[in-house]
Amino acid sequence: MLNKMNILIKASFLQLRLYLYIILGIIVVNILVQFIVGQFAGSGDNTNVSSGNMLLIILICMAVVLPVSFYKRIINLGASRKEYYTGLITIYTMWSALFALFNIVWLKLEIGFIRDYYNTLNILEVFHWDQFGLAGMFLYQFGTYMLLASLLNLLFSSLRHVAGWIIWVVLIAAIPIGTSIASLRVKVADGFLTLLFNDSLLQGFGLTFLLSCLFLAGGWWFTKRRTI
Repeated sequence: MLNKMNILIKASFLQLRLYLYIILGIIVVNILVQFIVGQFAGSGDNTNVSSGNMLLIILICMAVVLPVSFYKRIINLGASRKEYYTGLITIYTMWSALFALFNIVWLKLEIGFIRDYYNTLNILEVFHWDQFGLAGMFLYQFGTYMLLASLLNLLFSSLRHVAGWIIWVVLIAAIPIGTSIASLRVKVADGFLTLLFNDSLLQGFGLTFLLSCLFLAGGWWFTKRRTI
């Protein structure tokens, strides 16, 4: 089982390799541009999105590409749907944990060094996750990243099923409706505040974790019924 999991992880990397190189290249160029501009404009004139946070694009890419194109490839290689989906969850879990850990280290680097050259906007500070200490920052990030990956996984795993189209339609319709009606807009805002800006680590992580489990279960429901 462990050997099969290693094969799945290696195969997923091969599937994503080109995307990863492109994203990393863009981030490196962005860091260089920010540094050069910061030398001429001064550290107080510009605020840039944290380059470490931009790595989350990789997680988004994974949760889109793997359900769409990795499934067919891995099933044709002889893996079962259960093995494929277990591997998918393992990949999301591993990368969410790595990104959470990396962003903590990167925030310390920004505070101690990078902000001497240019200002940065880090999600750990924006969402006030830094108030929970190292372990708390890790947990809240991990829960949120898994929520993001599991939601995208659900959406892109459901593309070939009628129920999936309904989910897409409802989600697309909910965005303009939820932002245009004042009473709903307040509830949507309160929901995001509870989910991402929660002052309780237990409640914030608990909500993101439970929603992640729900979305992953939904993704598995669609995967079991998916044809090659």
